[in-house]
Amino acid sequence: MTRPELKRRRAQRGAVLIVSLVMLAVMTLFVISLLKTTVIELKIGGSSQVAAINLANADAAVENFISLNSGKFAPGFLTLAQGSGGPITSSLNFAPFAGTVAICPAQVSCGAYVCQGCQYGGLNLQAVQFDIKATAIGAASYGSASSGVVIHQGVNAPVGAGACGGAASVALC
Repeated sequence: MTRPELKRRRAQRGAVLIVSLVMLAVMTLFVISLLKTTVIELKIGGSSQVAAINLANADAAVENFISLNSGKFAPGFLTLAQGSGGPITSSLNFAPFAGTVAICPAQVSCGAYVCQGCQYGGLNLQAVQFDIKATAIGAASYGSASSGVVIHQGVNAPVGAGACGGAASVALC
């Protein structure tokens, strides 16, 4: 070996090793930050899925309650026993997906029937208004119990003249 080649080898001792270790450290930090971001995005996606399932549960329970009691919405029907024309409450624990749903129907008011553009003439119809509240809570396997959804559905049912005579507000739950 000649003297200039020996001099070059001594000048390059460990430079590649140091540069590669610095690059490896930078790449490791970059991968760790990407993993943390991915974990956060997965948690957000899971929470969105739980919220969507809870909303679907609550909506399905309200629709089920309305269809089971179709034609029964009249003043004071919430206070009647189930066999004597009262509400069918089998939907109180209705859950098509994971989780639980609680239904809470309430009679809000009863009074004159107001219909924009309707021509009923001298029928003097009255109407009873109900609020059906559904609270859906996801199962423990999907998320925390605090990830509940509450929806309200109004029902306006026309009734005959004089049917509201002193009907008071009533809640089933």
